[in-house]
Amino acid sequence: MQQIVESYAKGYELLTAALEGASAELMNFKPGPEKWSIKEVIVHVCDAEMVAIYRMKKVISEENPLLFKFDPDAWASRQDYVSLDHEAYLQLFRSLRASMVPVLSALKPEDWERTGVHNVTGKQTLHDIVKMFVGHVDRHIAQIERNKKAFADTFA
Repeated sequence: MQQIVESYAKGYELLTAALEGASAELMNFKPGPEKWSIKEVIVHVCDAEMVAIYRMKKVISEENPLLFKFDPDAWASRQDYVSLDHEAYLQLFRSLRASMVPVLSALKPEDWERTGVHNVTGKQTLHDIVKMFVGHVDRHIAQIERNKKAFADTFA
């Protein structure tokens, strides 16, 4: 489990590396009407991390808790992600990850098999949840790279 904790711990570093040198224009660029800007992606990643930590802590602390889906598009529109300070959210993401790494590092092997029940996908182990949110950051880094390419293609 050490490898997954290390991958989880690197999320902030990988995310900030993907943002290196990004201009304000690039951060606000939307590659399509229903697509998110990089700025919105950053706020979403942070909001999703709050949900992830809530789920992880419930599974660690409670017996087979219920876990609920959230609607990222509704969060983005109702909270007006475009108007929010993505730097504040980036720092919050950093703090959230840093706060959770020692918790995950201290777990016993059997703790990783503790389960919760997600209202859409069913039974999930703690390992499943952590792995999903490691991959979540990776998927959004790929989205950031696609936005960079679309921006470059649009303004080339």
